[in-house]
Amino acid sequence: MTTTDEPRGGIVIAVPAPLTRAARRHGVVLTALALIGAALVWKAVLLRHAYFKEDDFEFVARAVENALSFDYLTRIHFGQFMPGGFLLAWFSARLEPYGWGVAAGGVLVLHALAALAVLRMLRVVFGNRPAILAPLLVFLLAPITFPALAWWAAALNTVFLQLALPMAVASHWHYLRTGRLRHAVAAALWVLFGLLGFVKGFAVPLVLFALTAIYFGAVRRHLTVWLMYAGALGAFGALYAQRSLSAANTGALPFFDQAASFLWELLGKTFATTVLGGPWKWFAGNDWGVASPPTALVVLSLVVIALLVAVTGYYRRRALHAWGLLLGYTLVADALPVLWGRVHLLGSFAGTDTRYVADAAPLLALVVGLVLLPLPGEAEPYRRPLPPRERVSGVCGAVLGVFAGASLVSVTIFASYLGADRRHGYIETARAELAKAAPGTVIYDRLVPADVVPGGYRAYSLTSRVLGAMASPRLRARMQDPPAALDGMVFDDLGRLRPVEVAGTELAPRTPDGCWPVTGGTVQVPLAATPPRVEGTLIRLGYAARADAKVTMWMADRPVDVELRAGLGEVFMLAVPGADRIVLPDLPPGVCVGAVTPGQAVPAP
Repeated sequence: MTTTDEPRGGIVIAVPAPLTRAARRHGVVLTALALIGAALVWKAVLLRHAYFKEDDFEFVARAVENALSFDYLTRIHFGQFMPGGFLLAWFSARLEPYGWGVAAGGVLVLHALAALAVLRMLRVVFGNRPAILAPLLVFLLAPITFPALAWWAAALNTVFLQLALPMAVASHWHYLRTGRLRHAVAAALWVLFGLLGFVKGFAVPLVLFALTAIYFGAVRRHLTVWLMYAGALGAFGALYAQRSLSAANTGALPFFDQAASFLWELLGKTFATTVLGGPWKWFAGNDWGVASPPTALVVLSLVVIALLVAVTGYYRRRALHAWGLLLGYTLVADALPVLWGRVHLLGSFAGTDTRYVADAAPLLALVVGLVLLPLPGEAEPYRRPLPPRERVSGVCGAVLGVFAGASLVSVTIFASYLGADRRHGYIETARAELAKAAPGTVIYDRLVPADVVPGGYRAYSLTSRVLGAMASPRLRARMQDPPAALDGMVFDDLGRLRPVEVAGTELAPRTPDGCWPVTGGTVQVPLAATPPRVEGTLIRLGYAARADAKVTMWMADRPVDVELRAGLGEVFMLAVPGADRIVLPDLPPGVCVGAVTPGQAVPAP
C-alpha cells in the first residue's frame, strides 16, 4: 500500500505507507538526530580553525614518551585526575603527534555521544514527545560548550562528564520508575566513568539524590542505591588521595574578597549570560573562552533570569526546586574546585573562564525541561491554569528563538578569534625538519618560543620535549640527552634546524698562543667565576689540532669522549651543574684548547 502526494506541477510522488508510519512513529527521534548532526557539522567546521595550546603540548609529549601504564593514566595534573582524558590523549598522540584533526575529532565524537545521551535522558524523563527538542537544542547551541571543545586539554575533561551526567540521570530515573537494581548499577558505573574523566564527577550522585528528593520523595527507600553510589565515590576518593600524595600540592583557599569576586564573575558575568546565549563579547579577542560581557548586559541577563524563575515558579510546580538544583550544581561542582585549586593563583579573573561551567550544559537542558514540561503521569504539574496554548507556544518559541540566535552570534564571534598560524607553522616546520634530519644529528635543547608554549611549563617548554614528540624514539632520546658534538644543531624560532651557537660570556686564556696551559699532560679549563648551575647549560670549547685526535674531558665526575678533527674547531657539550672546570688529562700532542663559553643554545646567525 502506498500514499501519493501530487504537487501543482502534476508530478505524482508515491511514498510507501510503511515509511510514512515510521516517520510518524519516530519523527521526534529522527528530528533530534538531524539537529544533533547539523550542530556537530557546524562545530566541526568551526573547530578546523582551532589548534593546540598550553597544556595540549605537554599532554602530547607525555603521551608519546610514556607507555600506557597505571602511573601515566593516574598522574595528577595540577589537581586534575583524568585517566579517561589521558587515555584518549595517548591514542590521539600515538596516531599522529600534533594532529589536530585526530585530537579534535576524538573529543568531538565524545561530544556527539554526549548529545545522544542528553536525548536519551530527555526521552526517559519526559517521554518521546516533540517538546523535548527544545531542551535538546539548548544543549546543542549553548555557547559554554564550544570554547571547551576548542581547547583540547579542557575538552579531555569536559566531554567525559557531559556524557556521564545524562547517562547516569537516565539510568537512575529508570531505576526509580521500575525498581530494577540493574539500572542503579548502570548509573553507578556512569558515575565512576564521569569521575575517571573529571574530578567534578563527584557531584553527579548529588544530582541524582536531589532529583529523587524533588520528584519522587522517600529517599530512605533507596538506601542500597545511595550506598552503591557512595561506594563509587569512596573507591575513586581512595585512588585520588593515594595518587595525590606523590603530586605537588597546588590547592589553597583564596582570601574572602577574592572568593566573593570570583563567585560574582562565575555566576554573574559568565553563567548568567551564557545560559541566555551570551556572553556576546570575549576577552581581548583571544581564543581562551573568557567571557567579557558589558556590565549592562550582565545586569539585563540577571533580570531576565529572575523573570524566568518567577514566571515558571508561578505556574510550574517544583520549578523553583529545579532552578535551585542548577544553581547548586554550579556552586558545588564548578565553583568549589576552582576556589580551592585556581583562584589563589589566577585571582577572581578565573570566574570568567567558560570552561569551568561547560560541564553544566546537560543539566541546563534537563532543568529547562523540568521547569516547562509535565512529567508523564505527573498529577497536577501546574499550580494554576496556563494561558491559552497558542500564547504559551508563541512565548516559548520566541524565547527559544532568541536564545538560538544569541548563541549563534556568541559562538560565531568566538570562532572568529580562532586560528593559530604561528603555533601551527612552528610545529609543522619542525616536523618537516625532523623528518629530513640526517642519522646521528645532535640537536641541543632550548626553550620553545613563548608565543608557542609559555616557559612556565618547565621541562615541557623545551624543544626536546615539545618537538621531540614528533621525532623517532632514537632521535627523541638523543634530543633529551644530547652527546658532545663538533657540529650541533638547534631549532630557531620558526622551527627550522640551524647550526648551534652559545649565548654566554667567553672566557679566553691569557697566553701568547691563546691556549690553556698544559701541566703534566693535563689541561684545566675554568668555566666561570660562578659555575653553571642550570640544567641544560651548553658549553662551547674552541680548539686547534694538528691531526685527528681522541680526547676525554671531565666535568666533576663525568667523562665526555670526543673525537677532534684536524684544524680549527669547536666542541659543544652539556655542562654538569656545579662543575667549575673542564679537565683534559693525557692531552695528545699538537692539541690546543682555547676559549670556552658556557651559556644557552641559540641558532647561529
